[in-house]
Amino acid sequence: MSHPMTAPRDHGWIPRADRRWLLLPYAVFIVHTTEEMPGFAAWATRHFAHKTTEIFALSHIPLILLVLAAGWLAARPGTHRVAVLWTAAFAWQFVVNAAFHLTTAAIYGEYSPGMVTAATVAIPAAGYFFVRLRADRLLRRGELVTALLLGTAIAALAIGVLFV
Repeated sequence: MSHPMTAPRDHGWIPRADRRWLLLPYAVFIVHTTEEMPGFAAWATRHFAHKTTEIFALSHIPLILLVLAAGWLAARPGTHRVAVLWTAAFAWQFVVNAAFHLTTAAIYGEYSPGMVTAATVAIPAAGYFFVRLRADRLLRRGELVTALLLGTAIAALAIGVLFV
């Protein structure tokens, strides 16, 4: 027990609360991938480098599981902030991904597979996610900045893969 005049030591653990909303990035990923799957490989091949639907699908399985694991760990009672940080990074990645879809649709003047869910699901879900993240005070300012930088880097890597 800490002395009454000193704050308890913070080891990065978050107390119990209902945090099922931290699974939003996973839900967004499932819905978004469902829209992308039928036509994204052909679209990416036309504009970037050769892609196949099979490779696209196989590459998304571990990614979807990773986002699920981060969200599940973040939503667990008494979880560590690192899980919340990674979940926030994935949530932000979908905002950057939405910007990519909407920008390429404008540049190429055609439908970018994934743009509908990016605009109507990912962006509103991220808005809710980050408002709730702030309201529940699950991350400190520096941790949030780190999550945003990580999410931007993740999105940049995903976009970069299109050129390979």
